Amino acid sequence: MALCPECGVELDASVQFCPLCGAAVQPEAHSSSRESMFDPEDRENFTEDERRTIAWEVLSVSTGIAAVVVCAVNLFVDRRLTWSLYPIVSLVFIWVLFTMPLRLGKRPLLAALGAAVALPGFLLALNLIEGRLSWAPVIALPIALVAELSAAVVAFATSRAKRKGANVIGFCLLAVALLCMDIEATISLYFFGRLVLQWSAIVATALVPVSGFLFYLHHRVTKKSNLRKLFRL
Repeated sequence: MALCPECGVELDASVQFCPLCGAAVQPEAHSSSRESMFDPEDRENFTEDERRTIAWEVLSVSTGIAAVVVCAVNLFVDRRLTWSLYPIVSLVFIWVLFTMPLRLGKRPLLAALGAAVALPGFLLALNLIEGRLSWAPVIALPIALVAELSAAVVAFATSRAKRKGANVIGFCLLAVALLCMDIEATISLYFFGRLVLQWSAIVATALVPVSGFLFYLHHRVTKKSNLRKLFRL
């Protein structure tokens, strides 16, 4: 089937003039025009922004469907929203985390800030479902904030490093040691009213020397030999 170049109506291959508008028909031209319009390969030639928009729309629709189904099941069984609030809050949190890079991909700092705010908001929302704020402000938020701060410091130190290698692993290990100490300190202060560092001190004692070795390995050895050659990777 060919297409009329004037009105776009479909025509038989043997027709020389459009019966609707009377325009002359060039079968070969119309055939190529139709192929270009419906070429499956053209549908894949999306820009980066278009791909992000499509991914975000799919994510939003999928998340919305999941939330509606969960609410419907909860209402059908219990006649009110109870347990469904937890997965709904979780779905919203996941949606926000993926929305930040998809919609703010050209503004990485703003996207990172949005994702950082999403975690404390998620924890507070989980606690509020129970009726009042209890564990979130004194346990969850301090741990979450230290975790995000540690991740930010690691990202900043990594970005400022001229050469990236074993030093990045060292930064991560130091961050893990700090986070473990913060977790035990926060929990001990909440439950016992005093600062107790036991298992986290052991973890830190093990990780800090390893980090120091990695920094030494990076700054000394990598200047003279590539790590791949050194370890024959």
